[in-house]
Amino acid sequence: MLRDLESTNGTQLDGERITPGKSYPLTHNSTIGLGIAKEGIRVLFRFKASPTTATARIEDLAIDETSPANWLKIDEKRNEVWVDNKRITVSKKEYQMLLCLHKRTGKICSRDTIITEVWTEVVDTEGVSDAAIDQMVHRLRNKVEVDASQPQRIISRKGFGYMLIE
Repeated sequence: MLRDLESTNGTQLDGERITPGKSYPLTHNSTIGLGIAKEGIRVLFRFKASPTTATARIEDLAIDETSPANWLKIDEKRNEVWVDNKRITVSKKEYQMLLCLHKRTGKICSRDTIITEVWTEVVDTEGVSDAAIDQMVHRLRNKVEVDASQPQRIISRKGFGYMLIE
């Protein structure tokens, strides 16, 4: 089975772009195109079925989409945050930021997504500066990292955003 997990450039199966999130069966000699751009496909794979090829529906596989961090627990009913089994105090914005990152553990959370989910009251997203986001991440790192000077739990992806690590 083939599924595009909302990649930036899309995926093709046998020359046709597939719908993100939908599963498509692979057959012998199916071609899979990745990295679609104006100049064409950057990577092309050919699927070769063999007697040892195992088949499974993607929906049947145990995939944890949220992949929560084991060091972080968020009680949304009580708005409480627990780091390494110790309750920590965070501001409302810090809580919203952690929740935003936690829902996407292991995935990059873009600055636009952070602004949309943390600064819900802001109409014009231009009003939220990169410095405001960076300062919030700095404050959170001081609360959740073992060593804030060497972040291992909330990491930066320059030009893309931030990621919470398991």
